Amino acid sequence: MEPSELQYSIISALETLELLQNSFYDEGSGNWYINTSSVVLPIAIILQNGDVVPLDWGL
Repeated sequence: MEPSELQYSIISALETLELLQNSFYDEGSGNWYINTSSVVLPIAIILQNGDVVPLDWGL
């Protein structure tokens, strides 16, 4: 599965703002896992539809 345009846009914005520290795209699930320097959202998942959710969301 390829990353969506929304995911690319979010990654680009995070890079522009110099917030993105690490990222990993999981081709199997279509999710993009990110690590940012933000205290509000340090570790998150960018879903195919562009939703950004904390890694512990739903736990």
